[in-house]
This record gives sequence, C-alpha cells and structure tokens, in this order.
Amino acid sequence: MHARNADAHAAARLKEGSSPMDAPIRTLLVGIGTRGRHWTRLVHEEPLTTPVGYVDPDERALAWARDTYGAHPDDCYESLVQALRATQPDLVVLATPPMGHVEEAEAVFAAGADLLAEKPLTLDFAGSLRIVQAAEAAGRRLMVGLNFRYLPTTLAAKRLIAEEVGKPSFARFIYWLNRDGRRPGINKYPLTMRQPMLYEQSIHHLDLFRFTYDAEVERVWCRCHNPPWSMYADDATVAALLEMSDGLLVNYFGTWSGQTKAQEFHWRTDCANGALLQHEQFADLRVARPDSAVETPVELPPIENFVDDTRAMLADIARQLLAGVARPHPSGIDHLKTMALTVACDESNVTGQPVVMAEFYERHGVPEAWR
Repeated sequence: MHARNADAHAAARLKEGSSPMDAPIRTLLVGIGTRGRHWTRLVHEEPLTTPVGYVDPDERALAWARDTYGAHPDDCYESLVQALRATQPDLVVLATPPMGHVEEAEAVFAAGADLLAEKPLTLDFAGSLRIVQAAEAAGRRLMVGLNFRYLPTTLAAKRLIAEEVGKPSFARFIYWLNRDGRRPGINKYPLTMRQPMLYEQSIHHLDLFRFTYDAEVERVWCRCHNPPWSMYADDATVAALLEMSDGLLVNYFGTWSGQTKAQEFHWRTDCANGALLQHEQFADLRVARPDSAVETPVELPPIENFVDDTRAMLADIARQLLAGVARPHPSGIDHLKTMALTVACDESNVTGQPVVMAEFYERHGVPEAWR
C-alpha cells in the first residue's frame, strides 16, 4: 500500500472509530533528558505500551537507557527520521524542547504514527496551529502532555465543583517559587528561552483553569516581569487577570524568582455553595462552607509528583488509542485553546492592552470548530 493511501486508510479508520493498533502499543521515545526519563520509565511500566526505540543526540542519554532499562544498542538512535524508518512505531512520545517540535511532529505524522508531545507544542501560536493542522491532514492522532489534569487534587476539585460546591464565581491562584534553573536534574533551556515562566509553567496553570472550571477565557490582561536578581534571561514572573465564561473571574500570579527558598502555593475558588482551597501544589485540598470557618480536608491518595499523574495520563491515552477514539484527551485541538491563552498573555504584556480571545482566534485563522 502506498504511503498516501495508507494515511487515507488510517484516517478513515479513525473516523469510523475502530482501533488502528493492538496492545501493547509500540512506542518510540524521543528525548531522553529529564522529562524523557520519566516517560521511559512509564512506557516500560505501562502494560498497554512497549518501547521499540530511543532517540537522543546525546550518547550519554542513550547509554542511560541501555544501562537502566536494557535497551538494545540497535534500538538507540541519534536521528528521529532514522528511528521512525527502522521501528515503524504506533506512537511517538516527544519529550524534546519545544523549539524543534514542528519539524519533529511533521516527521512523525509522515511516518504514519500518532504523537504524544510534551507541552508547549511550540513557543508561538502559528507553530502550534501548524502541528494540529498537520495531524488532521495526515489522519493521525495528536495528544499533549497536560499531566496536571490527572493530579488527584485536580480531579477532586473538578468533581467537587460538579457535585457539591457548585458553580465557581471568582478565584485566586498564587504560585511563588525560587526555582534554581541550574541545579542538576532539571531542563536547562528555560534559562535562556523567551518568557520561560509563561510557556513552561504558567501554561500548566492556565490549562488547569480551563479544565477544572470547564470554562473558557474570554478576555485576558497580563503583565510579565523579571526582577534584577533573576537567573533567567527573560521574564520569570507572570501576573494575569482572566475573564472567563459565565462571569468567572480569576486572578493569577506565578513566579520562579521569589527571594526565599520557601514555596508559597494557594489556589482558592469561591463557588455557589462554598469554596475550594488548595494549600500545596500537589496536595492539601480543602472544602469550606458559607456557614463555617472550618476547612474540611479532602481525602487524597499519596502520589509521586510528576510521575503518577503522568502515569495516569499515559494509561488513559493508551486506552483511548486502543478504543479508536479519533481525538484522544488531552487532544492537540483542545491544547490550542490553552496555547492561545498563553500567547494572548504574551501579547497583552507586549501591548499593555487586554486581549479578547474571540478576536485572537479570528486574527490567527483558527477554524470555528476548534475555538
């Protein structure tokens, strides 16, 4: 079957809802750095996936995969194109810096594979839109690694809003951190990238508002800032006011350049029948009622941060892929709305003016069905 006909056939099967692959899902891991090591571990541990290859230009990263997980030397590649040709994977997990995602994604789709990419898809909206359009044109499935949606705190908050505390009206989110961007074990590229806090961290928080509240931002004001003592080349602080659907107002502040080592995290949402209060980034969710000053803790399971939420996301995506879901959650199309909001914050900071999201989508040529 010619490649063009194969892509058309794959697209037709997706539309019909039948599964285009069998378990375990043959998975190619691209980028074996800090985040890629999490993915390598989880793809090995998840019964529905199996690794078929490892890609990284750094031989030390490939050596880690061989030493830690017994990767065969023949399954280790410095070139993505070479790996795609040799392994013919069902799924590619892309854990590389966003600056190269457009070309990498297009190569994945051309090879007939589905893609699970780390966020952000790119550092500009046009690039993210191009990746989504490429996936749709190829009939391939595109998922984005929004693992914070799978945190127990997030899922519990979403359930409590739907079942107990009711419709949210206003919220305040504070993330105050001194992040040492040079310490071992974390990605170093944020030190020199443009708007590192906004595109690497705040993008997660902005996505949480959309997902947890089941609401969309209609207008955003934003100001970004970098203090004199910051180790980051560009702004490491983001302050934004989000006007969301149904009159919901969210006040957001996030920084990587706090002056103390103590982290401050506080997310409060006031709703029709009470309030949700989260006092730690991954834990300590409480409910408060209008007639009581007592905050009642919500029972949550213990987790390994950044791992168990990613584990849950991978398992969910794998099940959706095997079930033939055309656009598995978290989809590339859905991520466009979070990416649009992130870029709108960037625009607002540059112009000093609010950004109306309906106008943003119009200016950037986003199809009506994707808004």
